[in-house]
Amino acid sequence: MNAEPMVFVNIGWMKDYAGPSAHDTPVGGHGYLKDGNIGHEVFNFAFLNDKVYGYVPRSARINLENLGGSSSDESVTPVTVVWIARNPSDKKTYIVGWYKGASVHKDNNHIKLNRSKNFNVNYQIEAPANKATLLHIDQRLFKIPTAKEKGNLGQSPVWYGGKDEFRAVVAAYVAADGVLAEMPKVGSKGAKHQTDPELRKRIELAKVRHATAYYQSRAGGSQVVDSVEKDGVGWDLNVTAPTGAVLKVEVKGLSGRDPVVELTRNEFAKMRSPEHRAQYIIYVVTEALTSEARSHVFRHNAEVSKGGDLVWATDDGRQLEIEQIVAARLSANYETIT
Repeated sequence: MNAEPMVFVNIGWMKDYAGPSAHDTPVGGHGYLKDGNIGHEVFNFAFLNDKVYGYVPRSARINLENLGGSSSDESVTPVTVVWIARNPSDKKTYIVGWYKGASVHKDNNHIKLNRSKNFNVNYQIEAPANKATLLHIDQRLFKIPTAKEKGNLGQSPVWYGGKDEFRAVVAAYVAADGVLAEMPKVGSKGAKHQTDPELRKRIELAKVRHATAYYQSRAGGSQVVDSVEKDGVGWDLNVTAPTGAVLKVEVKGLSGRDPVVELTRNEFAKMRSPEHRAQYIIYVVTEALTSEARSHVFRHNAEVSKGGDLVWATDDGRQLEIEQIVAARLSANYETIT
C-alpha cells in the first residue's frame, strides 16, 4: 500500500484544541494571535458528528496538486495532515498531532460550521474522529526544521514537508503512533535513595518515583530519566527525549494539597538563567504519600515573559507565583548593654 500524501499545517500552540477556554488559548507567532484574537484552530480536535475539522490559518489554501491531485479535482482523499505548532517554552516548532485518512478540499471555505455561539469557522480539511491523534504536551518531541534553508518550514502556515526522506521519517513516526524510532544511548545513573523512616525522606523518595514514572510513560514522552540529585547542578533529574533534547526537572514533594514550595538559591538561579530556563521544569507532587498523589508541572513560557518578569505556568494556565525570600542568621553574644 502506498503511503498517503502528506501536508503540514502550522497553527497556534494549545493543550487540547477542544474549543475556547480561559485556560487553553492558542499562542504563537501568527500575527492574528499576537493581536489577542482567538484562532479558529481551537476546535481542530473537538469531535463533531464523529468527525474532526481542521482550520488552516490566515486563509491559506492547500494546493491539491502537491498532494497528487489535479487542477480539476474538488478534493483529495486520503491525506495525512500533520499539525505543527511553536512551543512557547523554547520557541521551537513541534508536531502536536495529525489526521490520517483526511479529505482536503480545493476551497478553504468548503465546509462552514457554527462551532459555538457567534463563532463560525470555514474549513478545508475533514477527517474521521477515530483517525485523529493529539499528542499530550510532553509527547511533543518531534522537532520541525525551521532554519532558513531551502525546503524547510517557512512563513506560510502550509508546508509540504521538504525532502522525501523527511516525510518518510514523519510517516514512520505517525505509523508508530508518536513513538520515535531510536532512543539515544544515555547511561542511566538511576535514582539511589536510602530508606529512612522520617517523613521528609519518604516524601523525597515518593516525589522522584512519581516524576520518573511519568516521564518514562507514554504520556510523558517515553523519555530516559537520570538522577542528578547529588551533583548539585540546581535540579534533580535530566530527562532526555529520543531526539536528544534534555529537560532539567526540579522535583518538589509535599504531604499536603497546596503546591507551595521553596527553591534553594542555586535552584532559583538556574531556573532563571537564560542558559537553562527554556528546559527548566518545576515538577511539584502534592499528597505525595497517598494514592491521590498529583503532579503540578510548571514550564517556562517565553511568549508571555517580559524582560526580568519570567513566567512559568501549567498546561491548564495556572501561573507560578514567585516570592523571593530574604533570610538572615541571628546569634546572641554575652556582652551586657549598659
